[in-house]
Amino acid sequence: MESLESKWAAVGLVGAILLVVAVPTLAGEAKGNPYTSAKVCAGCHEDIYQMWSRSLHATALTDPVFDVVYMQVLKATDGKTRETCLRCHAPTTRVSRDFALRHEVTREGVTCDFCHTISVVNMNNRAEPYTMRPGAVKFGPLGETTSPKHLTTFSPVHETSELCGGCHELVAKNGTVIMGTYSEWKESPYAAKGVQCQDCHMPTVKDATTVKAGVKVSTKRVNKHDLQGGHSVDQLQRAARVEILEVSKASDAVRVRVRVTNVGSGHKMPTGIPSRKILLTGRLKDARGAVLREATIRYQKVLADAQHRPLETDADIFLKPSTILLDNRLGPQESRIEELVFPVTRDMLQDQVIGGRTYQRNLSVEVALTYSYTPLILQPADMVQEMAKDSRPLQ
Repeated sequence: MESLESKWAAVGLVGAILLVVAVPTLAGEAKGNPYTSAKVCAGCHEDIYQMWSRSLHATALTDPVFDVVYMQVLKATDGKTRETCLRCHAPTTRVSRDFALRHEVTREGVTCDFCHTISVVNMNNRAEPYTMRPGAVKFGPLGETTSPKHLTTFSPVHETSELCGGCHELVAKNGTVIMGTYSEWKESPYAAKGVQCQDCHMPTVKDATTVKAGVKVSTKRVNKHDLQGGHSVDQLQRAARVEILEVSKASDAVRVRVRVTNVGSGHKMPTGIPSRKILLTGRLKDARGAVLREATIRYQKVLADAQHRPLETDADIFLKPSTILLDNRLGPQESRIEELVFPVTRDMLQDQVIGGRTYQRNLSVEVALTYSYTPLILQPADMVQEMAKDSRPLQ
C-alpha cells in the first residue's frame, strides 16, 4: 500500500506543477492577501457555504468564549501570543501575516480557502505542519472534477485526520500536551481501522449539492461542513453509554455498580481544552422523585503549573502548563466499572407508618453522564448537556 507520505509528496508535486501555470487572480481576494473570501465560494457552493457558516470553524475568531481567553492571554503576554492563537483561530494568517485582522477573509476564522489550499500535512513538523498553496488551485477529496472558476486537484490528505491534526493538537514548549485530540485518535482502535476524523465529523449528506444548479451539473458526494463536535447535542449523546449493573442495599449504604463506556468518540472523552469535564452522577431518590443522596465521579485532564498547582481557567491552561496532574478520561471504546456509594440511615430504608397506614419508601437510583464546561464569558457561564442516563428501583 502506498504510504500517506508518498501520497502527500505526489500531491505537492502536482500542486507545484499546476501553480506555475499563469492563473488569474480570483474575485474576492483581498489586496495583499492571497486568500479568497468564503462569500466568493458561496457563489457556486451554496449548500456547503450554508453548512460552514453555522459551524464553529466559521466563528473560530469571533466566538465569545475564544475572545475572552484571547484577550486575557494577549494582556498577560503583552501581545506576544497573538500569532500562536491566530494560527488556528484565523489560520490564513500563517501565510498572509494579517495579524491586525484587516482583511475580511482573515476574520472568517477557519475559512474555505484555508483548508482547500493545503497540499501536504507533516505532523512531525510541530512548528508548521501545513504546506499551504493559496491561489487558483483548490485541493479536495473529490477526483476528476472541473470548475469554471478555478483549477482543482485531488488531495488524499483531505481524507485523513492529519488535515485536522495541525490545529487539534497543541503541545507546550516544555512538551506538555495541552490539547491532544489528534494523538488520542492516533493511538485509538479507530485509527488502526482507518476511521478518520471526517467519518464522524464530516459525514456525507444526501440533501445537498456540491455545486448549485445553474453553475454546472454535479453528482459528487457532499460532506457535511457544520463540523459538529462537543457543542452538538446529537454528537454528545452518541458518544457515551451508562448502564446500571447492580444495586445492593445494606443498613448503612446503597451501592450501585455502573458501567460507563465511550462508545462513539474516536478520541478521549472529553477532549480539547482540559477545563472540559464528563460527570458521572448518581442520585438516590424517594417515591416523589426528591433527591436524598448524590455522588459524582469526574473524568477530566488536570494540568498544573511549575509549583504543581492545578490550572483552572482556560487562560492559565494555555499560559502556565508544566505537568499533567491527572488524566482519567475515557479512551475510545473504553469501558469501566464504577461504584457509587450513598450513605443512608435505617429510617431512610424502612417503610413509613402514617395514620396507621404503611407507605413503602420505593427508593430508586438514577445515574447520568453529563458534559460540563464552564468558560468565562464576561462572567462564568455553565455549558451542561446530559449524554446518557439509566435508572432502577431498589428491591
